[in-house]
Amino acid sequence: MTSIISICNIALSNLGKDNINELGEASAEARACKQFYEQTRDALLHDYPWRFAGKTMALAEIANTELGKWRYAYQRPIDCLKPRWIRPAYSVDDPCAQTQQQEIMNPYEIEGETLFCNLSPAFLRYTFKQADPTKFPPLFVETLSWHLSVRLSMPLTRDIKMRNDAYQLAMQTKAKAEMADANEARSTSDHDSELVEVRG
Repeated sequence: MTSIISICNIALSNLGKDNINELGEASAEARACKQFYEQTRDALLHDYPWRFAGKTMALAEIANTELGKWRYAYQRPIDCLKPRWIRPAYSVDDPCAQTQQQEIMNPYEIEGETLFCNLSPAFLRYTFKQADPTKFPPLFVETLSWHLSVRLSMPLTRDIKMRNDAYQLAMQTKAKAEMADANEARSTSDHDSELVEVRG
């Protein structure tokens, strides 16, 4: 089963370093993993709309402090790491994608924990802070481990070539993971459309 420690140990092995048993160990490897793991994970989650870390939620309206500029104000979901799009209705056929036209039609602004827009009701698609490593797809685990290797390389090896090699592999695995995620989105959308046609 995938765990934070197993991901850290993959990252350490990529650099030829010893494995750890827990982040609280008194070793340079454990201290570096504890320092960089969460930040590296959240940066990757923020960077791309991964399906395994995506939610669509009906927003809760709150008092509007920007009347005249925006018609409605909503509470930003507490676990929202990165907003992706906002719509007036949830789409069963296409729950994830957002076209440029829809972005223009449905603008919004976020100030602190408040989201302002001109829609009511309003559904927000966003990336949440998925902290459970057992929910990570295998290619995301590979991507996260290589990105973590990049962050660990200088404090643990001081080898710029090793860092550069790790960076190249991190970017390659990220591209593969993003492509797999996009292909899964298309396959799911096609399957849902077929089910809708059968029901019709």
